[in-house]
Amino acid sequence: MTETTKFNSLKHLAKQYARAKRITQNQALNLVAEKLGFAAWTKLVSAHKGNWIPSFEQMAGVEAFVADAFPKADFQAGHPDAMARRSAYLDNAEHGMIGDHPYRLLVALHDILMVGDGWSIKVRENPSARPIVQTVAEDDGQCPVFDPVFLHKALSLARDRADRVRGGISTDWPRRSTKPDHDGVVRHPLWGDASAVWYCLHCDGKITGSQIAQNLWHCPGCGASPLDIFNTAFWCEDEGKSLPPVKTDGANHNDKPDFRVVDDRPKLELTAERITLLIRSALLDDATNVSEKLGALHAEITVDDDNDVWISLEEDLWPCDKEPAQAVRVAAQLGIEVALECMVSEIPFAWPGLGELTSSTSEYTQLMLDAYAQYSRSDDKKS
Repeated sequence: MTETTKFNSLKHLAKQYARAKRITQNQALNLVAEKLGFAAWTKLVSAHKGNWIPSFEQMAGVEAFVADAFPKADFQAGHPDAMARRSAYLDNAEHGMIGDHPYRLLVALHDILMVGDGWSIKVRENPSARPIVQTVAEDDGQCPVFDPVFLHKALSLARDRADRVRGGISTDWPRRSTKPDHDGVVRHPLWGDASAVWYCLHCDGKITGSQIAQNLWHCPGCGASPLDIFNTAFWCEDEGKSLPPVKTDGANHNDKPDFRVVDDRPKLELTAERITLLIRSALLDDATNVSEKLGALHAEITVDDDNDVWISLEEDLWPCDKEPAQAVRVAAQLGIEVALECMVSEIPFAWPGLGELTSSTSEYTQLMLDAYAQYSRSDDKKS
């Protein structure tokens, strides 16, 4: 690598770092210079004019410094499949240990999930959002996230990965989406519109270009995603001109985790759909031939607000004097009442009695096809 190539590579690396960290180019250049032992970029330029060139080890150190701002993918090369490689990497969970406690760390839709035995940590794509720490019980001395030292280490790992992911997002977006111009104008990373004032679909207020860019295009008030951010409040009569600034909670508390105790044990919730599914399955258990099977599938099952069940059975498919014993038993097990009635409706196939001759659907189908064919031949003879 020639002297000129190395110097240009340093500027290119600084540009990549600036985009990833959403800072100015000058700030990034100064940080690169500091990594090489200079007080500022201007000092590095003066040294370069005096024939100073970075060594191979120094270049590698700067590349590693910049790489830390990105997901582990090809952060320099602009290959078309770079994003595919990055996505494939993010989809794979990383396994690790903090002390004696194992964890898995993965990325899901740009959110960071860190999961251990009885606990999890979620760091969202939104930079201003508080991390969410979930446990299955109150502090019982067993769950490690209640230990401040462990929690600090775990949050540091999760936040570091979140910074990498955000760096990847910022690099993929246009530069003007994360760096306002001197008038505070920024460009929406998805729509391409440019403005110094923005509006959230869920908040009645204005957002400055600097605010929205710094927060990676998430609403600073409610945290809504870039999909809900627009340069005009088209839902207001005056397009948002009279709206006040978006209200925030003042100080940024995203360093304080939001602890939540959740009970992840499976719970049975008897919805109308689930009750209907069980009752219909029980009717099929009661069916002894194809006709009754069709009757079970064709039955109208209604669940009221108290979860009690009304079953309407087609009399041409289900004998009115036959009680569906299994369905009644299932209802009793669920602690609900069941009412039965016969109805007359349009049945799916002619000659329902054919289904009473067999319990095999295949055999019934052939009987039905033969009957339809015979009926058609009879019609041909009459004509």
